[in-house]
Amino acid sequence: MAKKIGLALGGGSALGNAHLGVLQSFADHGIPIDCIAGTSAGAVVAACYAFGVSIEKMQSAAEQLNWRAISKFLPSKLGIISNEALANVLEDVLGGDRRIEKADMPLAIVATDVGNGEKVVFRSGSVFAAVRASAAIPIIFTPVMIGDKCFVDGGIVENVPMSGLAEMGADIRIGVNLTHWMSHEMPKNMLDVMEKSIRIMSRYDVPPGDGDIMIVPRLDEYTSSDFQKGREIAAHGYRAATLKIPEIKRLIGARESESLFRQFSRWFRG
Repeated sequence: MAKKIGLALGGGSALGNAHLGVLQSFADHGIPIDCIAGTSAGAVVAACYAFGVSIEKMQSAAEQLNWRAISKFLPSKLGIISNEALANVLEDVLGGDRRIEKADMPLAIVATDVGNGEKVVFRSGSVFAAVRASAAIPIIFTPVMIGDKCFVDGGIVENVPMSGLAEMGADIRIGVNLTHWMSHEMPKNMLDVMEKSIRIMSRYDVPPGDGDIMIVPRLDEYTSSDFQKGREIAAHGYRAATLKIPEIKRLIGARESESLFRQFSRWFRG
């Protein structure tokens, strides 16, 4: 029986363009993806991929993005702007109302329950609400209410959502960490301060477990606001993923060999 391969896409705002390069490298080298998880910017890409949106269409949509396109000035006691517009962008790409459990492959989206500080992994419900919750940078964006709970950016609790892959039964878990490398430049605005703060916190995510693989594009020369440099950032993602392809293929081969050995052993024992 073939082993299930899962991909976890981390947060990073405009750095999320690197995920498109990772996906393109996997496609070019024949690496299948059986389930996918995402946090913040990674949740946006994961949702699109899980619903069958092509990499080319995602790239085209990404080129139209900036902070203004995904936000709306709607001050409240809990935040300065709303990311409601992000749902509109997703709806344009995905078309109509979408539910996580109806995706073409298993999908998990991570957000933070700011009421109790716990991590929440969405496996069902509105994909638009879950992605908004996962990408709600605290203070900047108003928290997203789902039911009676209040959610903010998933990067606070798990920036690379490897646990989501485990929940979906992935045997081979591959993560993409966009925030390991960090520029030492002074932040230019409030968004940079908040994003950089989350980036510092998320650098200390739990390391991948035995047999897991982490792809870490070198993105320290870019900021969370570099939407106009999307193709450059995607190229870094492509290179970082391609360097890991031999290791991924060895792991796939090792798991397949192990599976065949177990099947043979069961047959031999009768």
